[in-house]
Amino acid sequence: MNYYVDMQHDDLNYEYLYGTTYPLMKNAGKAVADAVMKNYPDARTVCVVAGTGNNGGDAIVAGSILSAKYDVRVLIVTEVRSELARRALSEYGGRVIGLDGMEECMKCDVIIDGIFGVGISGDPKDPYRSVIENINRSCSHVVSVDIPSGLGTRYAVKPEITVTFTMEKYGMNQDNSGKIIVADIGIPPDVRKYAGPGDLLYYPKPDPSSHKGMNGTLAIVGGWEFHGSSVIAALAAERIGLDLVRVFVSPRNYQIVSGYDPGIIVRQVEKLDEKKLSEIYGNSAILLGPGMGKGDDAMEAARKIVSDSRVPMVVDADALDAVGAYSGSFAGRKIIITPHKGEFRRISGFEPTEENAISYARKKGLIVVLKGQVDVITNGEEVHYAKGGNARMTMGGTGDLLAGIISAFLARSVDPMRACLMGTYLNKALGEAAYSKHGYWYTVTDMISEIPGVMGKYIKI
Repeated sequence: MNYYVDMQHDDLNYEYLYGTTYPLMKNAGKAVADAVMKNYPDARTVCVVAGTGNNGGDAIVAGSILSAKYDVRVLIVTEVRSELARRALSEYGGRVIGLDGMEECMKCDVIIDGIFGVGISGDPKDPYRSVIENINRSCSHVVSVDIPSGLGTRYAVKPEITVTFTMEKYGMNQDNSGKIIVADIGIPPDVRKYAGPGDLLYYPKPDPSSHKGMNGTLAIVGGWEFHGSSVIAALAAERIGLDLVRVFVSPRNYQIVSGYDPGIIVRQVEKLDEKKLSEIYGNSAILLGPGMGKGDDAMEAARKIVSDSRVPMVVDADALDAVGAYSGSFAGRKIIITPHKGEFRRISGFEPTEENAISYARKKGLIVVLKGQVDVITNGEEVHYAKGGNARMTMGGTGDLLAGIISAFLARSVDPMRACLMGTYLNKALGEAAYSKHGYWYTVTDMISEIPGVMGKYIKI
């Protein structure tokens, strides 16, 4: 488990849903202050040692609260860069000292360690290393914020108490963290219930030494009748960062689809024989259905692939009928369906409600992404939602775009439920980004062109 990503996820989604994470910082600081007052009621002096980020902000908030009872000073190691931490510092209004006040700080009864959070990589360098060594040499009571600064490196703070937020972090124990207090800082369930920008953080970063195929290959079986849908899905998948996108298309549309993008490999399917099936099944994931149509050959191919394939798969559009006709369960297979409300009604025989989506997903052993103004994503046990977008997203092609995005994440070996959360958030965010540039008159290709910008805002390769 990557606690750093999990915490960033929660912060980003909280900000997306509620506007700012400053209430969480205030709650975190209060939890640290409460621990100091409870465990060191006879102390008189407190030094808050703050780093550049939000961990330092949490510590500064604690100092603000404690200043009503204790003689508090805040030592800034270098400079405060986090906007929220700067806000906490401006609200503190008490004594602020620099490294030249280190000796004074080390004589305080309590030191609050807010230097680093969970995102540190590698051994701390000076001046942080020297500050940590000074803290460890002091005779003060040391309380760390969230984790001991430098935990897991050769130079880490050794506190008496660590006040950690939401959950105990990996690698923490009594020897390296002292008494561990897990504090609830008020992260609401919606932060993990709704898809948001934090979900994009789980995008698997490519290994610099990887070779062709290691970063995912996708087979799109579609465009047999309507070529545009398969092209939209393929262009979207390509932008997600796959190594190869292959479109398996009928002879009638082969030339048309081939002419769109030289980076997309187009295969002509005259007959879906074992050789062609082997080529389809040799990919990391399959997207089945965009523009496939309901001709006899198309539906026979859809039924064959739905029944036999064990490759992670997204099923959309006309191929959904093959899922509806399949009498067994897909449990144990990674199958995602992406119906709009009319398609769900058609394949399930039920009204497209959240309750029926849950029931259908459980019965079929798959994940349902029920598209709407608010998408419902469920595997029959968990239920998640994706809000956002705008009225223009009722245009044709946005569903093909979503299917291409989700299947691309699936091809990158992202967990299927996470792939759905990433995809539904991204699809709506693309609509919002295109709207901000072009107003209501944007197109689905405008949405596709926004993928690098939206992805790059949150994912650093």
